[in-house]
Amino acid sequence: LRGVPQEVLMEEGNVWPTLEKLIAEHEIDLVVAGTHGRGKVQKILIGSVAEEIFRQSDSPVLTVGPLVKDTEKKEVELKNILFATDFGPGAEKAAAYAFSLAQEHGAHLTLLHVIESAAAYTEESVARQREINVVRMKQLMPAGTENWCKPEFRVTFGAAVEEILLATRESKTDLIVMGAKPRKSLAGHVPLTIAYNVVIKAPCP
Repeated sequence: LRGVPQEVLMEEGNVWPTLEKLIAEHEIDLVVAGTHGRGKVQKILIGSVAEEIFRQSDSPVLTVGPLVKDTEKKEVELKNILFATDFGPGAEKAAAYAFSLAQEHGAHLTLLHVIESAAAYTEESVARQREINVVRMKQLMPAGTENWCKPEFRVTFGAAVEEILLATRESKTDLIVMGAKPRKSLAGHVPLTIAYNVVIKAPCP
């Protein structure tokens, strides 16, 4: 934190309501949160503070999971960014962050959509599904992006978490960008959601 203006705050109360108040008071643009990676039972009983934050925060949240390599870096270097999307609410907003970060860092950007099951598809249908979803991903590109960005589009079939982690390893991803569905009630206690699973198993933020 050398050379970084900073303020240390000590607050009392439940984490999310307190943090929500501070985000509003200090006009926070980015929240950074670490996570222990609790197992299924612990998560139901104790909950995940990180997931409670990223499912309720209006500001983007950078999560650092337990498998992120512990290396000292003087500055963040993003060479490869992976944007995983299910085209849910907020997909355009998440895509805008992914493209903005890719532009700022001169990073290669991969867009990924995972189709959970391919059992019912013929070979021709699989090819058609890929075409359709690549078009949908291209529609998430902000205007003018094609002038500077040549993203890679991937459509895979299988379990979402495993496919996202596989793409992360294959593209040597430095940062995963995902949208997270908002959840007000028991936001951090639902057992092993896709977003939480990715956060605790990913080798990068």
